[in-house]
Amino acid sequence: MNNTKNDAMQQELDAHIAALHAADDETKDGKIDIADMKLQLDRVEALLALEDTQNRALLRNQKIRFWVTGILVLALCLAVGVMWHQTNVAYQNVLEASTQVNALANTLQESLDQLDTGELTRLMKTMPEVMDKLSAIDVDSLNDVLTRLPALMDNVAALQSQFNAFTSQFSGITGLLGAIGGNAG
Repeated sequence: MNNTKNDAMQQELDAHIAALHAADDETKDGKIDIADMKLQLDRVEALLALEDTQNRALLRNQKIRFWVTGILVLALCLAVGVMWHQTNVAYQNVLEASTQVNALANTLQESLDQLDTGELTRLMKTMPEVMDKLSAIDVDSLNDVLTRLPALMDNVAALQSQFNAFTSQFSGITGLLGAIGGNAG
């Protein structure tokens, strides 16, 4: 019985080997020879060439991804650097403005400390009267006066120069009369 079992297993193994050999017969001539091996080798070379092409495409894609990732990281670092610089500049500007406000507040406090409280009270009491007088001013008339003021100042300057010229001529005449009178005496 053991022999029958071994014979059955041997027959099954032989059948399996025969099926494998039948698949190896590329030329279908019933025997495995060099031509069959050559066809199998050509098929293996074609598969290797296809895998090589696929591997090269994968490597090329990985290189592209690497460079794109590097460029994105560099751009991100650059953007972060620019934002940090701008934030630092804004912070420095805030500090400078804060320093200026503190200096102004100190100056104002010093001025208030030097101001007599009685004088301040008197100024605060006269403030409504000043505001009433300012509100009574005709704005159009004030604008008209301010518009004519430069021409008036030019006229005053011209009169001043004429007066200076007259004074210098008068001084010259007085000096000449004094010289004549001194010579006569």
